[in-house]
Amino acid sequence: MLKLSYQAVEDVALTNEASVGAAEAHGILTGMLCANAAADCEQWLSLVFEEARDGLSESEEATLRELYDETCRLLDAVDFSFELFLPDDNAPLAERADALSGWCQGFLYGVGYAGAGRDWPEDCAEVLRDLADIARLDANASGEEDEAAYTEVSEFVRVGVQLVRGDLRQPAPPKSRLH
Repeated sequence: MLKLSYQAVEDVALTNEASVGAAEAHGILTGMLCANAAADCEQWLSLVFEEARDGLSESEEATLRELYDETCRLLDAVDFSFELFLPDDNAPLAERADALSGWCQGFLYGVGYAGAGRDWPEDCAEVLRDLADIARLDANASGEEDEAAYTEVSEFVRVGVQLVRGDLRQPAPPKSRLH
């Protein structure tokens, strides 16, 4: 479980005019790490903050590095404890749905950025297509049915990320050769 406050990361993004908010930034990071285990924090920070990267204070950068480190740790955990970095359940459903959509957009961007030109395994490609659909979600949600749907969709995304990560980290099958 991520120990960081969602709002703390969102504040860093807003204060420093990041190109994306906290959820989308975490999606980018997660996508980069799924497609390329060697993706580093500097690369992610430069991608998210662009020119504003130099304006981060030491404490802001420490917060973001903690998010990077925790995300790496949770993606590698054998107990599947990885979680999406989204507003907590006390936030309005529309805000959480919008953040989930942004998270999926970020994930797709991060996977594409770190794994450009790659052949995607079929299961992985299917999950990526589903995440593209979720990224286009209508954030105007309210009520118990929508709350239940949000919970199901966010769990689907969480599990889908782990499937994508597993597929992309598998060694490529050996190519057969004719003798």
